[in-house]
Parts: sequence; C-alpha cells; structure tokens
Amino acid sequence: MKPLVIVESLEMGDPTFEGGVSKTATARLTNPTAKQFIYKVELYLGVMKVATSGVGTVTIPAGGSLDVNFTLIMPVVEASYPVFLDVSYDTTLLKHYQATENVDITISPAIIVGPITWV
Repeated sequence: MKPLVIVESLEMGDPTFEGGVSKTATARLTNPTAKQFIYKVELYLGVMKVATSGVGTVTIPAGGSLDVNFTLIMPVVEASYPVFLDVSYDTTLLKHYQATENVDITISPAIIVGPITWV
C-alpha cells in the first residue's frame, strides 16, 4: 500500500507576530489509506527555513485524522515569510504544503531603563 496524506488545514490565528516569540500552529493531517503509517513532519518559515519546528513523527491510523501542533521561535528579522509544511514517509516527500497566509514579523520599540545613579 502506498502512503498518502492530506493536509486539510493549517491554523495560526493572526499571522503577525513579534520577533523572537514562541508560537504554535496546528495542522490537520489525514491518512486516506487503508493502512496506518508513521509520517515525518516539519513546519518552517521561508524557503531557507529561517524558523523551523524541527522534524517530528506522527502516527495516523488508516482513514484517520490527527491535529498536529508545531511550535516555532519566530525570527528576529522583520519580514513577511511564507509558511511551509512538509510531510514525508521514509525518504519520500508526500506533500509540500504552503499556507494561504504568510507570517509577518514585527519588532516593536522597547527600552529597558537601568538604575539611575548620581556621581
């Protein structure tokens, strides 16, 4: 039986994030076959993988679906990054999915004031 996978959705909420924060995206993956498979999954930003969830594995039973969480630390460079999800079986890429919205990274102004000392 040939492994297959369907990416039904990739949920991120508001795709504008502060640089350096940790965020979690959820993707629903469906195994449309009559056999259980263990898939390798990775969510990343930009074609150069400026942020990645790392490669993990998920087991999806025959005909089953699974909501998979991916946690990434956002890059610290302001830009708009496309979001990709790769799903593989063994060494074969089954799905290279691009989300419909990019992630936009912003850096808000901030300041830390240390103690005021008199000399």
